[in-house]
Amino acid sequence: MKLNEGKIFVFVAAIIIGVLISFNIHLNTATEREYISTKEYQEAYNRRNKLYREISDLKEDYYDNYKKLNSYKDESQNKNDKVIETIMDELESNKTILGYKQVQGEGIEVTITDGFNELNPDIEDPLLRYMRTFHNTDLIQLINELKSSGAEAISINGQRLMNNSEVYCSSAFISINGVKLPAPFYIDVIGSMDKFRTYFGSNDTYIKRLQGRGINVSFEEKEEINIPGYIGELKVNYLINAKNK
Repeated sequence: MKLNEGKIFVFVAAIIIGVLISFNIHLNTATEREYISTKEYQEAYNRRNKLYREISDLKEDYYDNYKKLNSYKDESQNKNDKVIETIMDELESNKTILGYKQVQGEGIEVTITDGFNELNPDIEDPLLRYMRTFHNTDLIQLINELKSSGAEAISINGQRLMNNSEVYCSSAFISINGVKLPAPFYIDVIGSMDKFRTYFGSNDTYIKRLQGRGINVSFEEKEEINIPGYIGELKVNYLINAKNK
């Protein structure tokens, strides 16, 4: 009887200890649960969407290149000229997009001169003179707004604007592509006429600010604008294709 009571006591004690251990594990699990803030959730959500977009872009690139590869494989030995012609067409298209070819299309011509006139060529007040002078920083701001308004090609006094073209002050000139350009500045822009009308019709633009400073700005819509190609050499020394790393 005493032996059975001992066994019962040990059995009951084991049950109690097991329940306590289980309850303690449950408490620890509930205590260690983490919650993220709204900001952290939004950041994670944005990262996920960015990854989805990158995957989608990579898939499109893959299918485009896969189609090109198959088209090259399908060409027989007697049709090598056709393959070469396709490659050359693509090369010319890329040159056009990059800015190495002369292009034409609808757009707008902007003419900018300093806020001086023949009756008042000199302004003694240095601040007023500075305000009525068109600076390289003004040109940079204007270029950025034109690009955001749908400009597909831009030239300034005949200089094609490239992705790495410098725009800086050089005494009384503005230097672009290593060429010093004097005022007045003639900015030819090719792009959607509807978007340009919206931009030039808005009161909240940098052009309106320039005009408010007394700088002379005029623009003219044109059905056909010719923009020359870039005649220099685009040197790339440090760019590496990330896909090949």
